[in-house]
Amino acid sequence: MTIGECLKYGTSEIGSRDTMLLLCHLLSNTTAYILMNEDKVLPQCEKFIQDIGRYKNGEPMQYILGLWDFMGHTLKVDARALIPRPETELLVEDALKFLQTKSEAITVLDLCTGSGCIAAAIARAGEYNVTAADISSDALSLAQENGEGLGIIFVQSDLFESVQGKFDLIISNPPYITTTEMSGLSSTVLDYEPHLALHGGMDGMDIYRRIVPDSLKFLKPGGALFLEIGPAGVKDIMEQAGFANVQLKKDYAGLPRIVNGFAKMEE
Repeated sequence: MTIGECLKYGTSEIGSRDTMLLLCHLLSNTTAYILMNEDKVLPQCEKFIQDIGRYKNGEPMQYILGLWDFMGHTLKVDARALIPRPETELLVEDALKFLQTKSEAITVLDLCTGSGCIAAAIARAGEYNVTAADISSDALSLAQENGEGLGIIFVQSDLFESVQGKFDLIISNPPYITTTEMSGLSSTVLDYEPHLALHGGMDGMDIYRRIVPDSLKFLKPGGALFLEIGPAGVKDIMEQAGFANVQLKKDYAGLPRIVNGFAKMEE
């Protein structure tokens, strides 16, 4: 099949936009190149047809491509960890604003690191000493691939269990989907992305109830906890734990998505 024939076939099966994504990835080239070379034979035609089938069966495009952008950098993505979402970029952007107010020897802990997208983005943004932790050995192996050469320390840990030291920033995008919400997720998410990284218990706050109070033992005075959230009640948990200046921020859809607070300074 020629590139043009593949383009026509793919468009009829999954639409022009997603077809173009697959073709650009297979050819490591641009949309312009594809449109200007429709008469050329596509050597990867068999894989292209297989990828069309995978996508039609509900597999996320990100997993099919094996790559996805986060904070301006391309990361490896596969079923070992959640696909990075745009909302998490908001979390990182806010955390970086906080880090810019700190002085040298800044320490950062990324809990539930998953693909390592948060840890890698922060490590690239400055001379920060970043530790990334996850309970899943599969997720941690993917995070190590995405953090290669960035000086990140990786720790397999059930939250703080195997973590050592004190940090200027603790940041996390933990599981927060409620039991009811899990049953309503699309098959694209439910059948392919790891449930360990999605399910946060009956009310979605199981992990927050552990992270929030324990984080105070690992934060330096004046250090900050930044969390991506589903349930807005996480703000109350932080205030009850004794965090100061707790703030809630909404995402692009106007939903509560980020909460942050600060460990009190020593008197």
